[in-house]
Amino acid sequence: MSALSADQLVVKSLFGDYCATEYPGEDPDDVFEKYGATQVLKPKELTTEELSAGIVDGDKDGGVDSFFVFLNGALLNPDDPVLKPGDPALRHIGSHPELEIFLVQSKNKKNWEESVWEKLLSSLANLLDTNAEDTELEDLYRPSVVERTGILRKAIKSLAAKFPKVTFRVVYVTQAPEANLTETVRKRGEQVASLVRSRLTTGALVTAEHVGVEALYKLAGTEYSKPGILTFRHLIREDDDSFLGVASLEEYLKFIRNESGSLREEIFDSNVRDYEGDNTVNAAIGSTLESSDGPEFWWLNNGVTVLGDDVDSPQSTLTISRPLIVNGLQTSHVLHKADRDGLLSPDRLNNGVVVRVIKSVDEDTRDRIIAGTNRQTRVPGPALYATQSLQRDIERFLLVHDWYYERRKNRYKNQGMPAKRRITIGLLGQALITLKLGQPDAARARPSTLLSRQEGYNSLFPENMDRNAYLTAIEVIKSVDQFLSTEEARSILDDYTNARFYVAAGYLILELQLKNTSDFRFEVNFRRLARPLKTTLLSKALTVLATTAESFQSTHPRSSRDSVFKSSDFRRLYFQELTKTLKSK
Repeated sequence: MSALSADQLVVKSLFGDYCATEYPGEDPDDVFEKYGATQVLKPKELTTEELSAGIVDGDKDGGVDSFFVFLNGALLNPDDPVLKPGDPALRHIGSHPELEIFLVQSKNKKNWEESVWEKLLSSLANLLDTNAEDTELEDLYRPSVVERTGILRKAIKSLAAKFPKVTFRVVYVTQAPEANLTETVRKRGEQVASLVRSRLTTGALVTAEHVGVEALYKLAGTEYSKPGILTFRHLIREDDDSFLGVASLEEYLKFIRNESGSLREEIFDSNVRDYEGDNTVNAAIGSTLESSDGPEFWWLNNGVTVLGDDVDSPQSTLTISRPLIVNGLQTSHVLHKADRDGLLSPDRLNNGVVVRVIKSVDEDTRDRIIAGTNRQTRVPGPALYATQSLQRDIERFLLVHDWYYERRKNRYKNQGMPAKRRITIGLLGQALITLKLGQPDAARARPSTLLSRQEGYNSLFPENMDRNAYLTAIEVIKSVDQFLSTEEARSILDDYTNARFYVAAGYLILELQLKNTSDFRFEVNFRRLARPLKTTLLSKALTVLATTAESFQSTHPRSSRDSVFKSSDFRRLYFQELTKTLKSK
């Protein structure tokens, strides 16, 4: 065996640390899929849930290990309203939006394999066919592959009138040296790129990339959270922790961009950065930037608010540690886009923009600033729910029990806490939709819809509910996750994404002997759910789910696998089949 190169030794060590910190005890080959995708997607930072949802590797995967679609920097999910032609949400998407697709193949090996590209050559012609029916594709590929690639098939149709700028990266990641890459493997990649290009709109930028040990070394060493430097024309220091000033648009563009000229996505607060705003608002900002006439830009704009862990302020230049823009998303994006597209009047570069900079590491203070500076903006409900006192209480309570509740995206990930112990607001919401509302179909299909409405949020997070109920909900879902990863569970039904919330609801029905499934009364009954969960009941809930799904689909042959599990009719049938198994008292 030849000695490992310096790069290989470093990457091996970094990957070992990633396994030990993020996914201790898991199969390294499975973890490498997550590691490879994480590196390729930099500087985009996905939550553990978002990353896991995009990984579709398994039997009948068509050679696709993971698949992610972003619209204007925001990760799309399969039921995003913008994927439905004619949906009102499309009105908030301007012309020429950026549609980015990442197909990542991650292989924990020391050599390059031609078969990786060959599998994609045989599958992508089908998976990228916008006329293909999901039911037809499911005859060839696993449901998770059909669903995730379906995001792109739907996006191409729903966004057609917007003429999106499409970027599609197919990336093969391995620990092999780039020097060992053969011309045959390289040409196979080019063939895949050509195939993808033929399935997309004219002008789409498609690349087939080989990321070996040298590229992994560079990616791992790239620091995306470095301090931001902003020079002001005029600066007022209120105290050592707060600053207010006017910076030129030219200097502000330098602040929000990286060396390559792209936006530093990591500096936009994750709770509000997905909002794109009304076309009228964006158009008004853009119109001002295009014209050299009229008043100074800062006269017409509300400005930007930036938080920082620390601020160094010699004279008129601020160096901001871990900068986070919590208000000013539209201003930043429209300004960047206008300059990139050559629409920004040169005279405007010397115009100013008002920037507030606040030094604070206190979470409560940050929450109040985020809530206060976004009250006049149409930010989706969940973005501001994270700042509420109840959510802070839940975080503190779960922390006592060694669960890390990430109200702020990736807060605990950045502190090195393991992935299996990190919880997002979205996952807790799905757990409560399942166990409190008794709607695993809604948890599977439409969690964001319910969470975005005040009444929906209040039904899941009532102020008077025992905090232990939230702990129980998390522990039940995580126990189900662990069970579904076992060989026993996979031999019954290998469909983690669809089975997850149904098995949790099924377990509750079986354990509590609920014959009336219209009201789980979880806020009271959670006390009766002992841990650890019983494997026999988990297996029973999954077995009933598998047989019910097979029966339901046989009578609904035109329904795709995913649409079955998102159906309230199927949920009712599953609950009915479970109650039949209960012994009469």
